[in-house]
Amino acid sequence: MVGSKKIWMGIAVSLAFLALFLATVDIGRMADSIAGANYVLLIPAIGLYLVSVLFRTFRWQVLLRHMRHVSVRRLYPVVVVGYMANNLLPMRLGEVVRSYYVGEREGISKTSALVTILIERVLDALTLLFFIAVIAIFVPLSGLAEGLAESSGFAWPLLVIGLSAPFVIAFGTLLLIAAFPKNSRAVAFILLRPLPERFGAPARDLIEFLLHGLIPLRSPRTLGGLFLLSLPIWLFEASLFFVIGISFGLQESFAGLGQMAVAMVLVTSIANIGSSIPGAPGGIGLFEIIARETLVLLPFAVVDRSVAAGFAAVSHVALLLPMIVLGQVFLWAGHISLGRLSRAGKDAGRTTDSPQSQESGTLGQPLAED
Repeated sequence: MVGSKKIWMGIAVSLAFLALFLATVDIGRMADSIAGANYVLLIPAIGLYLVSVLFRTFRWQVLLRHMRHVSVRRLYPVVVVGYMANNLLPMRLGEVVRSYYVGEREGISKTSALVTILIERVLDALTLLFFIAVIAIFVPLSGLAEGLAESSGFAWPLLVIGLSAPFVIAFGTLLLIAAFPKNSRAVAFILLRPLPERFGAPARDLIEFLLHGLIPLRSPRTLGGLFLLSLPIWLFEASLFFVIGISFGLQESFAGLGQMAVAMVLVTSIANIGSSIPGAPGGIGLFEIIARETLVLLPFAVVDRSVAAGFAAVSHVALLLPMIVLGQVFLWAGHISLGRLSRAGKDAGRTTDSPQSQESGTLGQPLAED
């Protein structure tokens, strides 16, 4: 799979955050809240999340179409397997697995595919920041920001800037490179000149694949479509939180279901942005802490911390477990193991794409079946 050091580091990060999560809550009351939830509602909640993943597939299809048109039927399993790998492997290595898997199945550049996944991540963060900004127009969130800052040990302006500026800068940089590919290529090649040819040639090829992956960002129409597709992705995921919130009886803490819906969008946005830092598999531990504290610190509701902790834990399981199970089903159907796929992806990441590497699989069998 991946190096044992990275695996153990990811496990250590998860354990540290989980320990902090459990140390700052009444475990008995949290267990009672989990035991008292209505788990029948998990079925529609997970169904809504699978629809969210379907919209992710539509969006990725748009990002890949300048390389090759891939049907949703073939692309959906790749997306699920990528999220499965992210939930099981540290340092967000599932992104590498997904780019390698689609490259092998569809014969496209794995490096360019990885660039499209980077675009996805930046779009996700900007969409979530958009939700927070819109809600902040109508709901005062300064108390929430100050509370999260106090929990993290950072001044709230620094926390807000630290969680938003990197994504805004990254998006601006990608747009600039995509808009001026010739200039970007020229600058990159100048910087590569001091390298020996055996390093410079692969590096120049890598630059070409990177620029190729950014082609969708050159079209304002495509950019608008990508943003519009990003909205239902996160609204359907927020719906999972909403339904699970009802299963915990959280609606009793709000003035109405509309107010609760706004709260769930906030929890979804802040928890996902805050836990997007590469580290623990699936953001385990950190996600629970941020989701719990966001729910507790909401300015228009009073939610018990133990109930919020139970809600956050069950919500995260509902996000992680279906992808793990469904991803394994897709891998079994294709007679592929995650271990072999991640090893192959890791090895491929050490070399630059070549036409030969894009035409055939290296897992010991074709990757064309669903």
